[in-house]
Amino acid sequence: MIPNIFVLFSFYLIIIVSLIGYGYLFERLFYKEILESNFGYTGLRGIFLLIFYSFLSHFFFAHGYLHNVILTVLGCIFFAFYILKIPKKKEYPLILLVNFFILFIGIIIFKTHDDFPFYHFPYSYYITQNPLHIGVGLFNSGFKTPSSIFYLNSLFYLPIIKYYSFYIATLAFMLFSNTILLSNIFNKIKLKKINYKFYLSLLFFIFINIFFYRIQEHGTDRSAQILILILFLQLLSFINFDSNYKKKLDIILILLGIIISLKAFYVLYLILSLPILFILYKKKKLFIFLYFVIYSIDISK
Repeated sequence: MIPNIFVLFSFYLIIIVSLIGYGYLFERLFYKEILESNFGYTGLRGIFLLIFYSFLSHFFFAHGYLHNVILTVLGCIFFAFYILKIPKKKEYPLILLVNFFILFIGIIIFKTHDDFPFYHFPYSYYITQNPLHIGVGLFNSGFKTPSSIFYLNSLFYLPIIKYYSFYIATLAFMLFSNTILLSNIFNKIKLKKINYKFYLSLLFFIFINIFFYRIQEHGTDRSAQILILILFLQLLSFINFDSNYKKKLDIILILLGIIISLKAFYVLYLILSLPILFILYKKKKLFIFLYFVIYSIDISK
């Protein structure tokens, strides 16, 4: 039975709230504080945390109904708990809601990616039914190319909507990216500080929503390409040593991690770390980069 639109909308909104909740948890665990007043960056941190968890947990058990319900409810609890503790009001929450509504319509009206029935759906569904099995690539050649988007989708295989939640990852990537770009645009207008960041954010927002509007057809490539644009914006901001560059370095590392996990081919983008190293060396701040990489790996801190 296909769930009605209201049910789908409600579940998708709950899942997005849960992702933001895990983003708050990530910031609280690793930085001892909530870093962002922007839902976009917090959402990407939540995605990063859940991708890491999904890869690890799949070794031991399937991502079934009970597991996913508990995981989603916990994310909503984290959201409710931490949102009340943030002293600064969140920036433009209406941006997130309007974007979500528009993208949800896109989920309904457009057809799926050509590879969705071939291996995107089977791989996501396999993760919900079984723990890791060695050799599944023999049954479907697409299973030889795993992507974090399948693992993320599997965490939201929930009662009632079932596998109709397998589009949520592509929606989340585009939603949080749009939120980041629009927040940049409105902030610059509000502060009357029209600079390169304003124009690039505007250009990227227009480009993403004109060329990537068929959201169900994104697959693994389009989501990564959207994040690459956000990465490029962050790199420019970091290179110009805007305020709080340590935080910008953090989101750069997270973006690189998500992009590479979406498709192994994008490991080539690690070459972008070379100009960062060079600039930090010239600015005599190389130790900051090395410290932050070690800090990010050492989860005990």
